[in-house]
Amino acid sequence: MTANPVLPEELVSYLLMTSVVIREQSVLNINSLERFLYLRSGQGGFFLPLSGGVDSSSVASIVFSMCHLVVDAIQKGDSKVLSDVRRIVCDGEYVPTKPQELCGRLFVTCYMGSENSSQETKMRAFSLAEQIGSYHMNINIDVAVSAVLGIFTAVSGLVPRFASRGGSARESLALQNVQARLRMVLAYLFAQLMLWVRNRSGGLLVLGSANVDEALRGYMTKYDCSSADVNPIGGISKTDLRSFLVYAKNKFNLPILSEILGAPPTAELEPLDGGRLTQTDEEDMGMTYAELSVFGRLRKQNKCGPYSMFCKLINTWGADCTPEQVSNKVKHFFRCYAINRHKMTVLTPACHAESYSPDDNRYDHRPFLYNAQWTWQFRAIDEQLQTLITTGDGKWEEHVDNTASGNRGSSSVSGSQGSLTRGTASSSAVSKILRDPHKGIVVPAGYPPDEAMMQVEEASRWHHPSSLNHLVLSAAE
Repeated sequence: MTANPVLPEELVSYLLMTSVVIREQSVLNINSLERFLYLRSGQGGFFLPLSGGVDSSSVASIVFSMCHLVVDAIQKGDSKVLSDVRRIVCDGEYVPTKPQELCGRLFVTCYMGSENSSQETKMRAFSLAEQIGSYHMNINIDVAVSAVLGIFTAVSGLVPRFASRGGSARESLALQNVQARLRMVLAYLFAQLMLWVRNRSGGLLVLGSANVDEALRGYMTKYDCSSADVNPIGGISKTDLRSFLVYAKNKFNLPILSEILGAPPTAELEPLDGGRLTQTDEEDMGMTYAELSVFGRLRKQNKCGPYSMFCKLINTWGADCTPEQVSNKVKHFFRCYAINRHKMTVLTPACHAESYSPDDNRYDHRPFLYNAQWTWQFRAIDEQLQTLITTGDGKWEEHVDNTASGNRGSSSVSGSQGSLTRGTASSSAVSKILRDPHKGIVVPAGYPPDEAMMQVEEASRWHHPSSLNHLVLSAAE
């Protein structure tokens, strides 16, 4: 046999860089084409609530990319594209000369600030709008928030307060949701009337900017700015969006994107402390976007439930997290997923960009009512944790009873910080899972336990085992 060639380090780096560039370019081109096709359907442009964060800035960059492609096509003599642009902007003589000029005609951005918004996000939104050339507005929604709360107070006689000002958690959440939902109402109002203000016919399509991770975790208000006509980034995770913005910054010379990438993600729905942020997304969610990205891929691409995800992550995160920490993270994610699953039934249509998309109307058909306790799955995790003991040197080990059911395949846990390793299947091991409603789930010796558990979770739809005692490790024949 010929040995696999060893690639030079420079070539490996080049190939990795090229694959990233191709992926980011695909995000731009596919989304840009889709945006222009929407305009061909009869709308006069787009409206975007621009917060100055990574998500809405990614959407703005995609629209700006569309303007680049359109101008390039016109300069190359594409009469069809020019005809479409003239019809959209209601000007039979118009010929765009640069992307920023076209963007100013087609794209309206709006920073919807409140008393909880910072000057930093306001200036980032303004700077990005200036660099891409969009028609930009700054508005304040406080008067609308006060009016809605005034109705509630007039009826109930009570005044809800933020938690930082002595209120309860549900009061604080209700106050945050009022702001978020009013932004959606105002977005549609301005989208319908801004072309009237500018002496043009028609209306604007409202663009959403909720990413995959927020949808999966449920970290968004139902019927807020995540509700729109179309969401260009609804199929992309936060980590991938950050990579995309780095690419867009360099490709389109948008230096403000560096500042946007360096800022902590925040919803800015809670009161500031001396003009400084007191709220960040990752603190609110109880997990990082990097962790969410991993959870999302394992859930969708690897089809993991709670237990099988725990088994995989105890390997992957073993160097940084103890088994208890991995268990807590997985349980927290699935609780949040179950509680907020209903929000995904009303997701705004999005470009299907990745296989980890949670869009349940099109690509991820699942129940939307879950038992948030995940009783038997979480019990499986707890039982697995009970088999892990800490030795005197701080290493984790797993003790398996090999006396029952003959000679079973072994699995062990070793390494510091909870690193888990398991035995592999022998060549004579049966390669499939045998389902028996009377005996439970029978797993061949040496079958990787995390993969076996995926089959157990799938089989539970049919057998509904009351406990994981139905999992039997048998000898390979």
